[in-house]
Amino acid sequence: MQRWRHAGDRKNFGDWLVLTIDIQMNEAGLQAACEQLIAATSDMEKFLDLGNGEQSNDYKIIFRHGDTIVHERAFFHEAVKFAALRSLISQYVSNVNHESNTWQDEYHPRGSYAIAELVLADQNYIPQFARLLFNWDMGHETYHYRLIDKLFEKYGYTEQTLFLLAARVCADGQHSGENVLRAIYRHGFKRQILLEDFVSVALAILPDPESAWQLREFARIYAGEDKAQYAQVTEIFLNALRKDKRFAAVMGEVQDSFAEDYDEHRLMEVAGFLADETLGDWNEGLDDALVESTDLSKLLPLDAA
Repeated sequence: MQRWRHAGDRKNFGDWLVLTIDIQMNEAGLQAACEQLIAATSDMEKFLDLGNGEQSNDYKIIFRHGDTIVHERAFFHEAVKFAALRSLISQYVSNVNHESNTWQDEYHPRGSYAIAELVLADQNYIPQFARLLFNWDMGHETYHYRLIDKLFEKYGYTEQTLFLLAARVCADGQHSGENVLRAIYRHGFKRQILLEDFVSVALAILPDPESAWQLREFARIYAGEDKAQYAQVTEIFLNALRKDKRFAAVMGEVQDSFAEDYDEHRLMEVAGFLADETLGDWNEGLDDALVESTDLSKLLPLDAA
C-alpha cells in the first residue's frame, strides 16, 4: 500500500491523493485489501495530507492485481460477494464520511463506489446509505436517483427500503420527487405502504422540525389527482406531528402548508413518462471524472501509508 500525490492542473484543480493497494482476487486477498483500506482512512487528515502543507480535496484508489489495474467499483463488486467482508467495506465508508459534504471526485461523494456495491448486494446496509443522504450535498446529486430507483426495484417494499424512502423525502435532493413517484407508481409501494409506518420513520429522521413541510410533497405525489386521498394523507401526517412535542412550535406553519389549495403535483404532469422510463446503470456516464483520467506517470510518491 502506498500513497501518492498526483500533480493536478494548477489553474483549475489542485493536486489530489492516490492510494495504491496490491491485491489478490480471492477472499483472503480482498479481505487484506479491505483491512489496508480501513487502516489508511482511519485518520482522514493524515490520509489526505499531500506532504506539501496541503490537504487533498479529491482522492482515487487504485487496486493492482499484478500488472492489471482494477477499478475501485470492480474491486468492491467482487469484495461484496463475500458476506464476511461486508462489515469491513461498511467501516471504510464510515471512515471517509466522518465529515459532511465531502467528495471523492467531481461526481462521487466519498465512499460512493463502496456503498453502492454494498447495498446492491445486501439490503441490510441500505440504512447506512440512507443516512449518508443527510451527510452529502444532495443539492448537487449525480448518480443517486438511478441507484435509489434500482434499490426500490431490486428489493421492493421492505423495512430497509421504507427507511430509504423516508430518508429520500427528508433529505430532499434534486430528484427526490422522481424517486418517490417511481417508488409509488412503478415499484408497487402504493399497494403495500402503510402511511402510519412511513410518517413514523420520517419524523424520527427529519433533520429538524422546520423540515416537516417536506412531507407535503410526498403526500401530493402519493395522492396524485385524488383530492380526497390527499386530505386523508394530510390528516394522518398532521396527527403524527401533533403527537410529537418537537413539532409543537412549527405546527401552525405546517398545517397552513398542508391546507393550501390543493393542486396537482408538478411531477404528475409527466407521471406516466417518469414511471415508464427505463433508467440506466447507476454510474452511467460518470467515469470521466477528473480523478478517473489520472495520468499514472504524474504520481509522486509520499510516505508509505
